[in-house]
Amino acid sequence: MLKNSRKSGPCFASRFSLRTCRLALVVFVAVGTSGCSRPSRVEQVARGEAVDPDTFLHEHLQGVPMVTVGEAYRALLLLADGDEKTHSFEERQAELQARGLVRAVWNLQREQPIDRGSVAFMVLRIIQGPRGVNSLVWGNLGLGDRRYALRDLVHMGLIGPGGPDKYLTGGELVFLMGKADKYMADRGRYPSEKVDLRKELAGPAASTRPAD
Repeated sequence: MLKNSRKSGPCFASRFSLRTCRLALVVFVAVGTSGCSRPSRVEQVARGEAVDPDTFLHEHLQGVPMVTVGEAYRALLLLADGDEKTHSFEERQAELQARGLVRAVWNLQREQPIDRGSVAFMVLRIIQGPRGVNSLVWGNLGLGDRRYALRDLVHMGLIGPGGPDKYLTGGELVFLMGKADKYMADRGRYPSEKVDLRKELAGPAASTRPAD
């Protein structure tokens, strides 16, 4: 079968001209290129923006088959801050870029699904996780930054193996956020409450002190 396939192909059969072969190649490239474009999920991201943070995390995200850029931005700022401080995609994008968690050259669009590499890049920097040599050297130069960030998260056991261009489901993002949250909590990355030592010393224990 394999040795005869060359004869059966249109570009190798004598009855087809060179012009036909070139036309077929142009059509193939055009179809392949159009198939690589990201789908747009306008209604989905709008629904996510319309609900409160708790509903967004525990109900909305759990049901989406592909997380959009807008949804990922909101979710990861909630992971970073523990509270909602921004209220629009533009505000979130500006905040993430200002913190160095997103790079403008990526040209991510609000309604498009986000890839694993971009999410890994943001999460790794939010949790201040350890970075490999490639991530530190080439990633800082913008060369393979998201790919190496994903590799670092896989090495840490926070996310499963898979290509950096693959899309995330809502459930996968929530699961990753849970692991990232635990990672930060275990390492004291969250600010602790200040203790007023004067109140502690003047508390109930002070009344049990023996009299002079």
